[in-house]
Amino acid sequence: MHRVRILHIAPMAAIELKDQLLSDGLVIDRDFVWKYTQAQYDNDGCTYVAPKQVTFEFQDPAMATFYQLKWSR
Repeated sequence: MHRVRILHIAPMAAIELKDQLLSDGLVIDRDFVWKYTQAQYDNDGCTYVAPKQVTFEFQDPAMATFYQLKWSR
């Protein structure tokens, strides 16, 4: 699998990217899988450990490259 990760993204924006892939004709769980992760903090709840992010994993490396370039900010 070929991974594209976007950091600091809101949940609705991540869903919009997933929906864009579907409208582009890709099939979930065949052409790509995706996962959204909320920001993570350590045990005290105050120290920031990892940002909120969405990860897309593509079967085709060319698709991963294409969307990485398309979505780069």
